[in-house]
Amino acid sequence: MPSSYKILSIDESGKASYGHKSKTFVLSGVIVQETFRLKLSNKILKLKKKYLKNEDIVFHSRDMARKKGPFSIFQNKTVETSFWSELISILNDSQISFIFLVADKSKARKLGWQPKTILSRSYFRLLELFLVQITKDKSMGKIIAESDPSQDKQLINAHVSHQTQNLIYRQKITSISLVTKSNQDADVQIADALAPIVNIYLSKKTKNRIEQIKIRLIDRKLKDQNNPSYLEQLL
Repeated sequence: MPSSYKILSIDESGKASYGHKSKTFVLSGVIVQETFRLKLSNKILKLKKKYLKNEDIVFHSRDMARKKGPFSIFQNKTVETSFWSELISILNDSQISFIFLVADKSKARKLGWQPKTILSRSYFRLLELFLVQITKDKSMGKIIAESDPSQDKQLINAHVSHQTQNLIYRQKITSISLVTKSNQDADVQIADALAPIVNIYLSKKTKNRIEQIKIRLIDRKLKDQNNPSYLEQLL
């Protein structure tokens, strides 16, 4: 009988570079069963068609937050709330889980970390947690990442490091793919859209209704013992 596979799709929020204005670097991973990916993709396409009138529009967290381009519809608060409510409803599916790794760049700088150190430690821990999950439910694993030439090397290095040090990793995680947004992977787009939510979740500021909807999603996922999600602050 063919092995069951889970897919880890990766994107991020902010940049590890100290020259970038972001205060944190957030690595975001979405985990789904390979057999569930098409169903998830179809749901996201229907959501795009309903609100954005175009299935080819790609979720991009920065444009979504700024309400720019096709996401200018979010200037209507009712529409924005409805969109996020429906997206969160899709993501509430028990077959979807998340991994979030957060690095506070000011703390990293004080410790003398280089930007590549932030990246390498984030990727290494992300892949480590993915292995924990697929080992627990006896799945195999594949990795798909939004390609970024400035950090692809660190992801590949983390993957190779695990392969070298851990026979179980080498046996269970069988492929890694670097894709662009043109590949239209729904789970990669979800990883992009959700990454900034982590900063909202960790903030102690008063939350508006849309932020509360997003926070409740993270809470539910972190409390799920059957298909666990993870949120870790590296420092």
